[in-house]
Amino acid sequence: MNTLLENFYDNHVFKGVKNEHGEVDEVTFIDCSFNNCSFTETIFRACKFQGCAFTKCDLNLIKVDNSTFTNTTFENSKIVGVNWVKASWGERGMHQLLKSIDFTNCVLNYSTFMGLNLEKVLIKKCTARDVDFSEANLKQADCSFTDFTNTKFRHTDLTETNFRGATNYFIQPQLNTLKKTRFSLPEAISLLYNLDIEIGEAFDEENEENKDTQ
Repeated sequence: MNTLLENFYDNHVFKGVKNEHGEVDEVTFIDCSFNNCSFTETIFRACKFQGCAFTKCDLNLIKVDNSTFTNTTFENSKIVGVNWVKASWGERGMHQLLKSIDFTNCVLNYSTFMGLNLEKVLIKKCTARDVDFSEANLKQADCSFTDFTNTKFRHTDLTETNFRGATNYFIQPQLNTLKKTRFSLPEAISLLYNLDIEIGEAFDEENEENKDTQ
């Protein structure tokens, strides 16, 4: 069912809208807010979102084919199983994402951001399990207090990325760019497990030998 019948919405408030399993083609949303809306499995095709805010929305399994996002925020929303690579990121190219999407307290499980430019993106206090950030640019991103269980970081630029308070990440230093990347204990110890080193209890071998001779 498609309840979005206009081609252009400016400063419009959508509250409690249900547009599940629908198709929304070439609609422009400027400074719109979406509150408690459900768009499960909806296809947003060649749509434009500028200055929009999604709060407490269900966006599971949406498709964002050739849609653009500028200064759009998502808060307390479910956005599971979304392939963000399919969106259009304007003149900067298909595989680049402007500093235009922020996620706070969202569920992003089973989504992919592979190869996107996510520089300075906010992914804070989220659940991001089984997400793919391979070959993405996460420079200066704020990923604090997010659960990254089974999430893939491979050839990812994590320069100055903030992982303080984040949990369950598996980041191989030799396969990613880590420079002034911020972590917190005890989770940061997991970085050592990916290195070819041995970690054990400290003891004085010389003192042990002396004990054996006494």
